[in-house]
Amino acid sequence: MSYLFNGINEKDSPVTSLTPYTDEKIADRINASTSSYTTESNEDTFKPDMVFESFYHQVRIPISDRALLAGFLMLWLKRCVVPMLPHKVIIADVVYPAVLLTYGKSIALLPAMVARIQSGL
Repeated sequence: MSYLFNGINEKDSPVTSLTPYTDEKIADRINASTSSYTTESNEDTFKPDMVFESFYHQVRIPISDRALLAGFLMLWLKRCVVPMLPHKVIIADVVYPAVLLTYGKSIALLPAMVARIQSGL
């Protein structure tokens, strides 16, 4: 299975480090954006009906390699080790093991895999 991102087949493209955006590129992305997010209730310190027009300012700082590895491991654990519905949602059960693996800690994945197989029988 391959994925398309910005019209590029990711299976065939090389893996590269993410680079931060320049202020000009951020401004261009914000101006081209047509979506926004409106809070429905109190969310942390934000009041209801607060409109967020862009999250593009977050791309000024590149994501770390460790965070990228943790994200990959979450997807891998969710899809391959303990697959369960819904398939497109990352559940909290895979976050902590992914972080442990990212920091080089050993964890036993076989019991989780066998338990999942056994529950499907």
